[in-house]
Amino acid sequence: MPPDHFPGFDNRLTFGTGHSHYALEIGGKRILYAYIRKNGCSAFKTAMGLASDVSIGAARRLRAGPFGRYDARIFVWRDPEERLVSLYRNKILDRKNAEDLIRRYREVMQEEPSSFERFALFATTGADPHLIAQRHHLRPIRYTHAIELGALHATMCSLVGPEAAAPFRVPVNPSRKAPVEVTPYARALLHRIYACDFQMIETILAQQSRLSAPRG
Repeated sequence: MPPDHFPGFDNRLTFGTGHSHYALEIGGKRILYAYIRKNGCSAFKTAMGLASDVSIGAARRLRAGPFGRYDARIFVWRDPEERLVSLYRNKILDRKNAEDLIRRYREVMQEEPSSFERFALFATTGADPHLIAQRHHLRPIRYTHAIELGALHATMCSLVGPEAAAPFRVPVNPSRKAPVEVTPYARALLHRIYACDFQMIETILAQQSRLSAPRG
């Protein structure tokens, strides 16, 4: 893709509320950021001066309206299956700050957490904020940058410069790479629960392809 050309995403035709948006000053740039759990959010907390295990509510003073003047309006996305597998590793296998999620799992499923397939079934209930579809975190506005998680550091370098983008260089809250079996039934559940995310990603990738195409 040409430098400084990134896919955005026009979400203006939806009715999403996207409450968790924050105004960040990074590298002299004013950025409106949509907070989405398990999408590099710990790196953004670091950029806000917060510890990764601190609630985003501590940054409430930075809460921002969507129509202010910003150099960029951004959100980070990732493949929905990847995202839920990461959540499963982080909260169920590693038990990192997992008390609330596990309590909700026990209340809803009436059992102890076990396989990923059961976790995918739990995701259909929407009983925990981590399970909310990525698109449901967005406001009905045009985002200038729809950033794939793997391209987060490179994109932030282009936006704010390498020095200011240091918090995004390596994952802040990684999960161990334990093998997770994603059964056909679990995958079918994910495609049903997160249909809006798969549709959104298809739109973003199509725009990325157009931006990457040679111009005659």
